[in-house]
Amino acid sequence: MRNQQSGKTLFPFLIILLAAICVYLYLPNTATATQTRSAKPVTVKAITTQLHTQSIDIQALGTSRANQEIIIRSAQSDYVASVFFDDGDQVEKNQILVELNHAEEAARVEELTINLKEEKRQLERLNKLAKTQSTAKSLLEEQRSRFEATQVQLAAAKIRLSEMTITAPFSGRLGQRMISAGAYINSNTDITTLDDISVIKVDFNVPEKYLAQLTEGMTVNATSPAYPSITFTGQLSNISSRINATTRSIPVTASFSNENKKLRAGMLMYASLQLSELNALIIPEKSIIPIEDQHFVYVIEEGKAVKTAVVIEQRIHGNVAIKSGLKAGQQVITEGIIKIRPGSDVVVKGESL
Repeated sequence: MRNQQSGKTLFPFLIILLAAICVYLYLPNTATATQTRSAKPVTVKAITTQLHTQSIDIQALGTSRANQEIIIRSAQSDYVASVFFDDGDQVEKNQILVELNHAEEAARVEELTINLKEEKRQLERLNKLAKTQSTAKSLLEEQRSRFEATQVQLAAAKIRLSEMTITAPFSGRLGQRMISAGAYINSNTDITTLDDISVIKVDFNVPEKYLAQLTEGMTVNATSPAYPSITFTGQLSNISSRINATTRSIPVTASFSNENKKLRAGMLMYASLQLSELNALIIPEKSIIPIEDQHFVYVIEEGKAVKTAVVIEQRIHGNVAIKSGLKAGQQVITEGIIKIRPGSDVVVKGESL
């Protein structure tokens, strides 16, 4: 009985002793493992800061139009006598395009020309008589009125006769010919189109907040789905005097020289308006650690991550321009940030672009 009681008394003691031995053996290993893990440097990617000149642009969609464009119609109604152009012709200003039958108008001009000569002869005769006969003075005034009225009628007849010949009001390229000789046309009949595409204008909108930065003459680059590999360079030629109250944007126009005639009116254009150029340290936006109203980055100094406060000047398409807090030549961690803490040992395995 005594042996059994003794065994029962020693058993709990042995359990406690074994537990203490295990704890003693485990703790040093755990501490060693922790030290090993903490001593292992974290692999990161970084960028070496340097000054960049960055263009600040506004991107917008626009539609092109010709410098001048009209639909050519006739001011008079009559039959077409002759057509002097074909589809797509390049024409010069005042070049004759169409002639209408104008025999009646020409005869009217000739008739009034003859009448004017007779009225002038009578006016000169009465003018001589009025110098000696008082009764001829009233006749003189009547004749002067008839002479002046005939002058006005002749001028109107000449205008009507000139309108029977349709000319190009400016130099440009014609569209489709939509009439033929012998056709009867009036002021509603489309004859053809005329476009001056020596200069192409592109209309687009700019957000209201950029109004103070807009000036005529600013550089505008544009591309078109028709020519994806070509960038067309022009200038801001007009800034609207009104802001769209619905969209809070201001309509603007850019003009592009089109000497090679690649551009056409009505094309979709991707416009890029260069507002300014910024000379600053530029780093990827993913490097920034925002904490409340402050911003931080991790800078590598002697193989360790140092948390550094920075002031952002501007955000630019996935990058940020740094106003203060960094110097050119410093290494800023861009990838692996979530795995490090201030003072962590780091090793750079690649530089971000």
